Amino acid sequence: MKKPAVLFAVALSLVLSGSALAQKVGGGDLTFTPKNAKPVVFSHKKHVTEHGLKCTGCHYQIFAMAQGSYKMNMDKITKGDFCGKCHNGGKAFDVKDKKNCTRCHR
Repeated sequence: MKKPAVLFAVALSLVLSGSALAQKVGGGDLTFTPKNAKPVVFSHKKHVTEHGLKCTGCHYQIFAMAQGSYKMNMDKITKGDFCGKCHNGGKAFDVKDKKNCTRCHR
């Protein structure tokens, strides 16, 4: 009689923990604070839910999974690294165009 109750408790805890994880898309919002520029808030929700991108489209190919595991700067981004891989005027707005600065830096 105890075995079904234990199995039910384990199954319920897995379902509840999975639903808690599903409420937050990816890593939520990440805030980057570059030197000499306004902060950048990166929205996983905007990129995954609104634009239909897959996590694997960026992670491991462009970004590591641990925040702060790379040194990102605008010089690298405008040369096509990091955000500049997509934000090149082709797939998404161009980071090289000065009128787009406030789209990220707020």
